[in-house]
Amino acid sequence: MVWPSTVFPKQFALIGGAAAAICAGVYVFFGPSDKERSKRKVCPGLENLGNTCFLNVVLQSLAACPAVVIWLGKFLSQGAALSGTAAQDYLAATIYKVLKVLNNNSEDVCDPYSPVAVITALRSRRWVISSEEQDAHELFQVLTQTLDEETSRYPSVVSLFDVKALQNPLNRYQPDGMAFTRSGSLLPILPQRDMEHPFRGLLASQLDCQHCGFHYPVKYDLFDSLSLSLPKGFWGSLSIDQLLRQFICPEIIESVICPECAKKNPCKKTQDAPSSVFRKKLTLGKLPQCLCLHIQRTQWINNSVPVKRYDYISFPEVLSMDEYVYTKNSRKDVDNRHGLFGGKDTTLDLLRFGTSTGRVVGTSAPMNLLRTLHHDSHTISGLSLRHELTTSHGDVNHNGPVVKARAEFTYKLASVIAHIGDEFSGHFVAYRRTPSLRDGKLGDKWMYTSDATVRKVSREEVLGSEAYMLFYERV
Repeated sequence: MVWPSTVFPKQFALIGGAAAAICAGVYVFFGPSDKERSKRKVCPGLENLGNTCFLNVVLQSLAACPAVVIWLGKFLSQGAALSGTAAQDYLAATIYKVLKVLNNNSEDVCDPYSPVAVITALRSRRWVISSEEQDAHELFQVLTQTLDEETSRYPSVVSLFDVKALQNPLNRYQPDGMAFTRSGSLLPILPQRDMEHPFRGLLASQLDCQHCGFHYPVKYDLFDSLSLSLPKGFWGSLSIDQLLRQFICPEIIESVICPECAKKNPCKKTQDAPSSVFRKKLTLGKLPQCLCLHIQRTQWINNSVPVKRYDYISFPEVLSMDEYVYTKNSRKDVDNRHGLFGGKDTTLDLLRFGTSTGRVVGTSAPMNLLRTLHHDSHTISGLSLRHELTTSHGDVNHNGPVVKARAEFTYKLASVIAHIGDEFSGHFVAYRRTPSLRDGKLGDKWMYTSDATVRKVSREEVLGSEAYMLFYERV
């Protein structure tokens, strides 16, 4: 049988069109899911709900810290059950859900994802989150403070008036010979907090009299982040190591009453007691699992006008914090002959402007508004310069200094928050590590996140960014 030439093309055209329509329908209904699409782009982005870039970068940075995700999950599974409160009533549950989405560990994925639940949860706790531009570091402190309040609920201590509870044979007491009450009975073991806040650390504050050498007991204060200020007398590139050394450098405090000096010169009235000059030093008494470093880029010039500092601050991928920890073993150190322990008491000029050869660079001209408006991170004293990425604190690849084998406090970079704009307006972006396939491990690659925009970037781009906040995790 011979097919007519006019019929054959029409029939196959109809069949081909129907097949194409069927394939398109199958692709629409059974094609790649949102989760698969997000994996192709490494992780989902976050919707900007109206000047909420400050929230998005903090959430992306927290998601890059495995210790934070593990801590929240452990609290919701154990701590929330012990307190008798439903897990969904916690801000921790809301943040944990968002972090799982950002790490591709949730089925509830749409790209970009809306963080509106976090804002709603904060407002329900009487935090004022307006539609105006906000600061990422301030929000970070709000989140850590609220999470700490939720997770720091210790188990109830047995009341001394509850005789039945005191006679419970399941009670645990201090070992015999360790501690006793005034009546000679054993003391119960106090409840402990098993899940410590990953960003919670302790600052060790020391005061030393310059007249008699009296040393006040070390005072410890809590911190969630370390705010590092830029030196006002210098305008140019610095390193995070120099800012940390400036942070622990002793300062002089005058008009402080010294108990030892008061004994040598007794006075009838307390207000007549002689005042002395003290040296005060801050070091790190306890380092957290996750370390947040905040670079204060806003300064006020002579006429009280706020300006943003655009200085390039180099930071390593691997950071050793051993030199900034409070330790009493430093008494033999000649740098601590005044009785202040921990770190190196190097002079400020060498800290801020020194080089590996010891040559001191002269300070720049005083800051003024005209100079601020014409300054960027590539100009110093009116001369256009190119950043030399190789410093005494790292190599050409922006690696940190070689960490000695005996280093105990070693951190690895997890994310970076940068601010684009001036002191009045701008936009926050974040560089974070990709989600890791291994639980508790940092990712190997880097991403650039700007609200809904997410793209892969090189390690060199991350380490060359204008950092505002740095997130490190202890390894």
